[in-house]
Amino acid sequence: MIILENVTRKFGSFTAVDHLSMSVPKGQVLGFLGPNGAGKTTTMRMISGFLTPSSGKITVCGYNVEENPVEVKRHIGYMPEVASSYNDMTVLSFLNFIAEARGLFASVKEKAIEKVVSEISLSNVLYQPIETLSKGYKRRVGLAQALVHDPAVLILDEPTEGLDPNQKHEIRTLIRHLQKDKAIIISTHVLEEVEAMCSRAVIIDKGKIVLDDTPRALLNLSGRHQIVSVLISANHKDTAETAFSEDPKINIADVKQETEQTVLFTLYPTGKESIAATIVDALHQKDIEILDLFIEKGRLEEVFYAYTSADKEMKDHKE
Repeated sequence: MIILENVTRKFGSFTAVDHLSMSVPKGQVLGFLGPNGAGKTTTMRMISGFLTPSSGKITVCGYNVEENPVEVKRHIGYMPEVASSYNDMTVLSFLNFIAEARGLFASVKEKAIEKVVSEISLSNVLYQPIETLSKGYKRRVGLAQALVHDPAVLILDEPTEGLDPNQKHEIRTLIRHLQKDKAIIISTHVLEEVEAMCSRAVIIDKGKIVLDDTPRALLNLSGRHQIVSVLISANHKDTAETAFSEDPKINIADVKQETEQTVLFTLYPTGKESIAATIVDALHQKDIEILDLFIEKGRLEEVFYAYTSADKEMKDHKE
């Protein structure tokens, strides 16, 4: 539904987006990540038709963004990081205004607003001026205006910023519900949101894609992927340490006295395979009871840093 082909955007001598190619099909929630200045917002504005590419081609729902900008906008719902609104309007009057601007009138408009108010849980602030709302509710209003015309494509910039945990859960649930009928791009700095909502993640840096895969696959790149923490009785510390040291698949990263009665081993594999079963078997053979065991899935923030930080740039330069 969204296709970018070799898209570049320059601002004078500065290249914000550099020969970017990617596609987002129906049913996919794409987490679009990158450090500040990486080109995320510029890319989303080009997809939405607010900016024109310096070169390359963008199509949305089969329409060329440059040749058919009005038709493209009909198919897109866009929530910017700072959602524009008229603060003196009530939530209802604002949604009425947006619905009419989108070409919805009469009963169609009423049903569309009723649906989005229910989905976003706005009924208790419907008659309040927008300027009186909390940051979280203002974000909800921004999302509602993006959804009111039921677009095929959703572009959401920081959709859960300012929301409390319950509100985040509601928005995540809504996005999963919407996913089957839409192509959705979510730009966020909150990496846990990518794990919770997205079926694919693209990380860009300096206008170029540096990683493109599922969140699970990106977690596999983390240095903490497959690290195992196991809690046992302190009485068995020496026996367990010997058992782990003798197994070629296991490396001991840390041994920590948790309480007077317990000790925590942090272990990582020498290779790429999981060592959880190996650890369980080693302790079982020594008749050592496992009090707790945790397998680290990896950390997206670590992967993000590794592929976009200044340290990575220095390392690449040295190599």
